Amino acid sequence: MPELILVVFRVVAEALVYANPFAWAQRCGRQQRLRRLTRGETALVPCDVRDARLTGGGQWKNGYLAVGPHPAAWQEKGRGQQTLGPWPPLLPVSADEISVAFRSKSGETEIRLHSDEAPSVLRALGQTGC
Repeated sequence: MPELILVVFRVVAEALVYANPFAWAQRCGRQQRLRRLTRGETALVPCDVRDARLTGGGQWKNGYLAVGPHPAAWQEKGRGQQTLGPWPPLLPVSADEISVAFRSKSGETEIRLHSDEAPSVLRALGQTGC
């Protein structure tokens, strides 16, 4: 009987790992944000930003970019939004299966976000060629 309980527990644990409910929830959130952006509505896109104007001393901060029909605004988690002037041109510097990173030529500004949301965010930041 104890062996049967262990087998059932292992099957359930492996099913949860395979299903990965956390990744499923993230994917649903991204799809919902992309639908909002397609309709021309505002969406809060999670990302990491490093910029002296926004993050004080160029530290990486986790937060959101409010993207939509208005100028893009940065919102650090737990703080208010900051609307900014034009962003410097950003160039892709790295990518993996989860995220893509962009950096200004000077290296003073960097942004990391999910690759599905990058085109919408770059357009909102006034980047050309997106």
